[in-house]
Amino acid sequence: MINILHSSNYKVFRGICLNVLTIMKYTKEPVHLHLMTMEVSWSNEPKIPKESADHLREVMKSFNPLNELTYYDISADFEKRFKDSPNRNPKYTPGTLIRLMSPRYLNCDKVIYLDTDIMTCSSLEAFNDIDIETKEIGVVKDYMGRFWIKRDYFNAGVLYINLKKVRETQMFEKALKLLDEKKYYFSDQTALYKASSLRRYMPFRFNEQRKIKSDTVIKHFCKGIRYFPFFKIYNYKQWDVAKVHSFLKITMFDDIYKQYEELFPNEAPLDYGKEK
Repeated sequence: MINILHSSNYKVFRGICLNVLTIMKYTKEPVHLHLMTMEVSWSNEPKIPKESADHLREVMKSFNPLNELTYYDISADFEKRFKDSPNRNPKYTPGTLIRLMSPRYLNCDKVIYLDTDIMTCSSLEAFNDIDIETKEIGVVKDYMGRFWIKRDYFNAGVLYINLKKVRETQMFEKALKLLDEKKYYFSDQTALYKASSLRRYMPFRFNEQRKIKSDTVIKHFCKGIRYFPFFKIYNYKQWDVAKVHSFLKITMFDDIYKQYEELFPNEAPLDYGKEK
């Protein structure tokens, strides 16, 4: 059983659904999706409804009856933990902070955390070849942060977490304490970087932040920069189909887009721009 962690609000739930469909396509081993969500008084972002999570579970089981989904609504716990934190409204969304509380809820030994702006390109069974028995987390360097911040600065969009080890070292609790003390620009990512000491650096194919290659396992639709033919900062997500096609020149997920429209008609539509 491969354990996956997604944590977010309802606004980006379509990203989770799209990624799950790619996991169903490429990963044949049974998958247990741990879906964490919340809503709090200082944010207008709603939590993922249990009805939507239940439907996603049904879709997963239609691919493999052994697949499972566990839904965690941690609203009360999250509100109590972050209400006085200087990082309670991070740069992107409070939803990114949910994963920091995952060791309190998950009962598995290892889990692959994935951001919502991710699509898998091959089987997640490739993680089985990554040895993190003596490590807290497996990480991939941040494509731009390794130049601008620190050479070993990592991107927290994909984390291979050894939950057994981080409970011993209290790594996530240390990260939470850091967020109580100081405001960070990349709040949860920087806190995880500062709190971790036992890391396994994985190849970029486990968190490809630029062009998809033949051995890519995970494509991360994160912010990037293009210098030619003119300077441009871009941040197109996998549900921005028109931009994925025209700007990123990616068409390998077109079958997934069609599946999404068929299987999730009640969720947020994909953005085709002028394509349709």
